Amino acid sequence: MAPEFACPRCGLELQPPTLMHREYLCSAHGPVAPLQRAVLPHATGLRQVASRSAVPMWIPWPLPATWLFTGVRVAEGTAAEITATAVGFTGQEFDDGPTDMIIVAEKPGTGLGAHLAGLEHVDPPAMFVAEPATTTVHAAGWATPLWSIPSQTDRSVYVGEASGEWLWLITWPQSGWSVVHSDLRLRDLRDGSLHSDIPTGALMPRLSGLR
Repeated sequence: MAPEFACPRCGLELQPPTLMHREYLCSAHGPVAPLQRAVLPHATGLRQVASRSAVPMWIPWPLPATWLFTGVRVAEGTAAEITATAVGFTGQEFDDGPTDMIIVAEKPGTGLGAHLAGLEHVDPPAMFVAEPATTTVHAAGWATPLWSIPSQTDRSVYVGEASGEWLWLITWPQSGWSVVHSDLRLRDLRDGSLHSDIPTGALMPRLSGLR
């Protein structure tokens, strides 16, 4: 079973606050924003989580054909402020069977997106902006450039900036990249404008295990 609170940078169980320190501590990374267990709330519950987030909670809308919402994880900073969201979706791309996609929004220095991407960095490597953007999606109605980041061969990784925070789109297998294109439109659940039921599947094991 996943720990109740994990490090967003490596997934290790955290040491809770004590009289000696007020932060959650990772044995490898020191004080971090604690990452909570993955959950699969219904649409109303998902919006309630989004309502107390300091960063966007992105959902592709309308969902691409065959895709389902398959879980969410959040990291909380001080004063129970959510500083990172990771929202999971599972669908079908090409003939590779099920494809997983996790969309991360996070404040700089959190490290959740890089961890899911299989990178050693905490934030995206600075040199990526020196190259032309690989693709563009629409986030909250704005054309948002994304850069492809070299990573492990079992996944594709795209990163950019939207609403003032890091935006990561990570797909497994690597061929799942095809869903990340200009017709992909992301809505921030914090704006309260999404009133339709969200098609939901089973909780994504990859999101639960952060592997």
